[in-house]
Amino acid sequence: MEFLDEAIAKLSAAPQQVEDAIRGLSEEQLSFKPTEFFSIRENVLHLRDIDVYGYEKRLRLILTEDYAVFPDIDGAKLAIERNYNAQPIRQALDDLKRSRATSMQRLRGMPARDLDRRAEMQGAGPIDVRRLLELWMEHDRGHIADLLELRRAAESGAGPKLAPHQAA
Repeated sequence: MEFLDEAIAKLSAAPQQVEDAIRGLSEEQLSFKPTEFFSIRENVLHLRDIDVYGYEKRLRLILTEDYAVFPDIDGAKLAIERNYNAQPIRQALDDLKRSRATSMQRLRGMPARDLDRRAEMQGAGPIDVRRLLELWMEHDRGHIADLLELRRAAESGAGPKLAPHQAA
């Protein structure tokens, strides 16, 4: 499978993986926060915001502008400013699904040569579409792993074993 097809498959699957990870949890479990890192709810809202205001926007800009510049997004700051743990999770999941569907439609219509289109990403330097997709998949993978670990912790009452990247 070529890179673009693999990226589309993985990125398309992530919202369902998130939904599966939270299915059946109580409101209390969704907000369970045994460490300084994100709760399950905060993870989902973070994924939504980074998708909507980060990756979807970046993908659109890199494909439509000559050498776009992407500002950094402080996910931890957004979580505090937007009081993620007080927000409804269903709406965030629906927003994530919509944003991701828009991005995947954009990618499906993209010629493979556009993988080489470049932009500047604050904090990361020059970046092309291929690297943007790699970062996006890594971001999803890390947060889905965190969700699964937090679910285990919420269900058992034990503290999770989370990677320190989560709040970044």
